[in-house]
Amino acid sequence: MIERLFIIFVKNRILIGILLVIATGVILFFTLVPSEHLGESDIYQYDKLGHFLLFFFWTLIFGLFMFSLKHKKASLLLIFIIGAGFGVTIEIMQGIMPFNRNPNFYDAVADVTGSLTATILLYFVKKRLYFGKVEQFFKKMN
Repeated sequence: MIERLFIIFVKNRILIGILLVIATGVILFFTLVPSEHLGESDIYQYDKLGHFLLFFFWTLIFGLFMFSLKHKKASLLLIFIIGAGFGVTIEIMQGIMPFNRNPNFYDAVADVTGSLTATILLYFVKKRLYFGKVEQFFKKMN
């Protein structure tokens, strides 16, 4: 079931590209909008979990997008560096921009950890998609 979902995303560049743009927009909105515009919520007590999940899913989507473009040649190291770099850059931007947001080292750690976890998952996805029975499926599709 999950394997089929990954295949659908990898074979549909437009779909995964749209998801990547949406995920990027959501992350930029929630991390760069002034905090007073976000309102009060009990969900903020799970801030680090939120950072982890946002960058886990962003890196996963970005990795699947890269797989759709480069197949076997997609670099997991590059995917991780871009995912982690995106998170760290946002934390730096929070300190620079005058939006009443403050950079937080532990938010950056959660971002990098989410990206690393997604990259590890992508390693197994890549191994299964391109070096297992599913590779035969791709050959039939091309």
